[in-house]
Amino acid sequence: MRWLAKAALQRGLGLMPQGERLNYVFQRHVLRSLPASESVFRRKFARALQHLRAYEEHGPGTPAAEACFYEFGAGWDLAIPLSYAALGVGRQVLVDIRPSVRVELVNDSLAAFDRLWDELEAEAGRELRRLGGPIGSAEKLEERFGITYLAPRDARATGLTAETVDFVSSTDTCEHIPGADLAEIFRESRRLLRPGGAFSCRIDLQDHYSYFDSSLSRYNFLRFSDRAWGLVNSPLHHQNRLRSPDYLRLVREAGFEVVAERPSGPSEEGLEQLRSLPLAPRFRGYTPEELGVTILSFVARRPTVER
Repeated sequence: MRWLAKAALQRGLGLMPQGERLNYVFQRHVLRSLPASESVFRRKFARALQHLRAYEEHGPGTPAAEACFYEFGAGWDLAIPLSYAALGVGRQVLVDIRPSVRVELVNDSLAAFDRLWDELEAEAGRELRRLGGPIGSAEKLEERFGITYLAPRDARATGLTAETVDFVSSTDTCEHIPGADLAEIFRESRRLLRPGGAFSCRIDLQDHYSYFDSSLSRYNFLRFSDRAWGLVNSPLHHQNRLRSPDYLRLVREAGFEVVAERPSGPSEEGLEQLRSLPLAPRFRGYTPEELGVTILSFVARRPTVER
């Protein structure tokens, strides 16, 4: 039951005025999950590379150096936006509902680039742009890397000019946003995109407490009714429990055309776990294959001709 203790702590932190800051201190100095390890950093670079390749295949054709990328939920260390900068993206706009960037973690990312440069360049199969040493403040992000960081800013209504973005990306963020809010964020993302612009998204559909408590199934949270889950679901670590068809429906309802789907799972082990799990009524209408997707990656496009 270790996960319940962590859930209770995070829920308590989420209800406090300085909860975000206290959660950061907890993650860094108690759990010591920050800064990210080199293996985690490598995975983030690989995900940035996957997004960029989606842009090059499905985007409007504007070279990355001349394009504007947009990301909601950029996080603490900016490893993916910095990866974009190293990969040659010219301009980026990032929004966060709360000011989340931590300069010390950004500098950890920059140091990781320096240590792993040859390896990352070989993985990318292209020459990378040197990023240089540490920054002294978040204000340097635009000057050094072409990154405009806007926080606090609501991704449901950014106030940014319509049709000024070539590419939208999101990585392991959508699962933490309530479904109704996510529908608005998708519509706003479509508004920001130029016709023909692309949206690349990676979503982790697993119970995130299973990463902390190895005794849990990755589908453990599917046992609970919405009311019961609401008792442990923290605003700092919200998990919406949407399944793969739900996300694809929301992105289509926002006016996107889905051009690529890459679901991962379920494995045979996962299907066995689902068969033994007493599902909450909310989840009984899905097929095991729909319910058991663990990671969903998709690419969608704003049509060039509106219907």
